[in-house]
Amino acid sequence: MSNFLNGISNSRLSVLSEITLRLVFAVLMFSHGEGKLLSLIEEPNQPLGFILKMSFFSDFPLVSSWVVAISEAILIPIFIIIGSFNFIGEASKGFSTLGGLLSTVLMLIIIFGFHVDVLEQSWTEFKYQLSLFAISIYFLFK
Repeated sequence: MSNFLNGISNSRLSVLSEITLRLVFAVLMFSHGEGKLLSLIEEPNQPLGFILKMSFFSDFPLVSSWVVAISEAILIPIFIIIGSFNFIGEASKGFSTLGGLLSTVLMLIIIFGFHVDVLEQSWTEFKYQLSLFAISIYFLFK
């Protein structure tokens, strides 16, 4: 049994686990920001409602709304996917790290600035965001 499990974990197919994680994370981040981006496209001068409730973004709610939406729906997914392109050399790691940094910072702000501070939720109520945070940290240091 041990040889069988070692064979799986040491196989050349292990690259599939990272590619799968990258693709799923990119899709999750896109879907997390897609509605925000569409809302801003429909009403470009109207900040996102949840942004208005957060003290962190209170000075620049419209700019913050656009930054959050573009980061979640476009930048983070693109950076994470480009991070898997080893053929571009060291730049792939830079893209991956940048995507991880953006998503880590964003998830920390959303978790503590909105879910904990505004909504006063316990950790069991924002498990999805915690999962995105954990994956973000993986790509930050990968």
